[in-house]
Amino acid sequence: MKRTGEIVLAIIGVILSGLFAIGGLSFNALIDNPEFQEGMNQGINNDPTLTQGDIDAVISIIESVGPFLLVVGLISVILGIIGAIAIKGNKKPVLAGIMFILAALVIGLGTIGIGFLPGILFLIAGIMSFVRKPKVTTHDAF
Repeated sequence: MKRTGEIVLAIIGVILSGLFAIGGLSFNALIDNPEFQEGMNQGINNDPTLTQGDIDAVISIIESVGPFLLVVGLISVILGIIGAIAIKGNKKPVLAGIMFILAALVIGLGTIGIGFLPGILFLIAGIMSFVRKPKVTTHDAF
């Protein structure tokens, strides 16, 4: 049985999840840029309603976004690749389905819904892995 649909969905999901990882890397590089930090501090300091504790909280949240996106993207990419390898040749469709659904949960929930597109692709590939069964052919002895 050919599993082209699952493989194509998995590859697209892996590519989109990889974009989240690349986005996390670029966000890390941006946060380390002194010009960006200065502009961010000026923008935050211009708001008179913010206290120093609020400013520190906002900055710590912004600094944690990059590494988090990187980790979530990489985990999802790894799970998607394992699933695609497992489904190739219809070897282990149950393992592939589990990996695809885990990848969907990681990227979909880990990004708080921002990664819904790769999450949906992985979820569809996972469901297809479980649902599609090879056709049973019967041979008559007559």
